Amino acid sequence: MADSPQIRTRDNLTARGYLVDTVERKKHFPDKKRSECAFCHHQPMLSKSVDLFNAFDVIAVHPQKMETILVQSTDRTNHAHRRNKILSSMETKLCLMAGLRVLLQSWKKNEKINRWEVAEEWFELSDYKQAPHYPNTVAELVEIKRKAKMPDLPPHTTLPLSQDLGDEPF
Repeated sequence: MADSPQIRTRDNLTARGYLVDTVERKKHFPDKKRSECAFCHHQPMLSKSVDLFNAFDVIAVHPQKMETILVQSTDRTNHAHRRNKILSSMETKLCLMAGLRVLLQSWKKNEKINRWEVAEEWFELSDYKQAPHYPNTVAELVEIKRKAKMPDLPPHTTLPLSQDLGDEPF
């Protein structure tokens, strides 16, 4: 089986002296397209990988350099998509403000020499100049996310209450 970009990234950073671990997690959901087993009622599940802060696969810590890197790894064909994923993450800006480093590694096999080659792109806080609306504090991020879950209503309006509720609030 061929190595994944994440495995190549882990090996690459470990060889450079970093302590490396995966930070993406799996979420499981019932597969609504398939019915449950008639005998044991087992519901088939779908599995989805979710990156740390929706942007990172790997964390790397270098004890001697006192450096922590958050890394997204991919193949070369998805480099631009992953770059946009990192730049669209408000959490990434906050991580950069906290002194963490952010790296995108993309891999491509050089068929002439039969070796994998890596392209690295480092991100800096200056990459977020074009996004002044991104938060500068965790409190601002929490408020942005809270508002994103609210319905889009005109100012000073409320949702209509059901006629079944009566006068009692609960």
